[in-house]
Amino acid sequence: MTRIWTDGFEIQDLNGYCVGFDGSINTTFKRSGAASAKVQNSGPTSNGTIAFSFTPVSEFYLRFGVYIVTTDLWPFIIWRSGATEKGKIYFTGCNVISAYSNATGTVVDTGDTPLFESVWYLIEVHVKMDATTGKIEAKLDGKSTLEVDFTGNTGAGTIDTIEFFIGYGGLGDICTAYFDDIALNDTAGGVDDSWPGEGKIIIMMPNDDSTPLELTPSAASDHHLLVDEVPTDGDTTYVEGSVVDEEDMYKLTPSGLVDVDINRVWTEARSRKLSASDGQVALITKAAGGAEVSGGDEELLTTYSLKVLGAEELENPVDSNPWEVADVDLIEIGPRTR
Repeated sequence: MTRIWTDGFEIQDLNGYCVGFDGSINTTFKRSGAASAKVQNSGPTSNGTIAFSFTPVSEFYLRFGVYIVTTDLWPFIIWRSGATEKGKIYFTGCNVISAYSNATGTVVDTGDTPLFESVWYLIEVHVKMDATTGKIEAKLDGKSTLEVDFTGNTGAGTIDTIEFFIGYGGLGDICTAYFDDIALNDTAGGVDDSWPGEGKIIIMMPNDDSTPLELTPSAASDHHLLVDEVPTDGDTTYVEGSVVDEEDMYKLTPSGLVDVDINRVWTEARSRKLSASDGQVALITKAAGGAEVSGGDEELLTTYSLKVLGAEELENPVDSNPWEVADVDLIEIGPRTR
């Protein structure tokens, strides 16, 4: 698979991101699900920023929903190699989408569609790094006509960081943007290797115990009640295990989806180990009538600061057909000690 990153901020933390002031979670403004990421600047030394890093690529497709609540200063979406800025999407004139290449030191193309505050827009960006045949392209709300369409010098090398950024606008300015439904593809593997297209991300939380229930609960309780908090409550409620291959499995709250295409499902958790020694966990997904699918062993830290992910499944492994709502509503998930 070639999907590098998918996030709708539904667990309501910024694990996996480098966060500057003010990067935070918001549950009032969201494009889908229950939350989004807020980026806000309120002064000359308090740039709003969140950034995520990944294995370097020379070409990528990025999708994000964006909502602006002030027109004092709109955000930048910057791609970097380490700390070096290589290019960016930002908004000029009547907040039209513009592309900037650091290799040329210029705005290389500007869109035609004016954007407005207090509206959710879905923007997709295609970037290819090359000194002569590089690309910066941008789509708005899935339109076939590109807002940005540049071929030329985008610089050699690779990209390993995407940053959502708002700088200082001026004395008294408070500039705020919200981001949601993020997806990042590279161009390898024949799957998820182009424009991500429309996508909305929701969360389904444990609502009942299944079998097995081999982990130790932190209190006398149904196990699922100890792992169903959003955001996580840390060590207040939890299940734990000290023997390799102990496992819990839980049923999920129905999705509530109707008449949708389901492109992927995955399991996500916040987990930690108790001491600075070996400690791993695997997240398990089980479709109705199928076998357990493990996301592989994830090395843990002694804090809950990791985004622990299970296997990302693009189709129902039972019949190799696209996921249907009834399939998703019957999925069971859980952690396994490793």
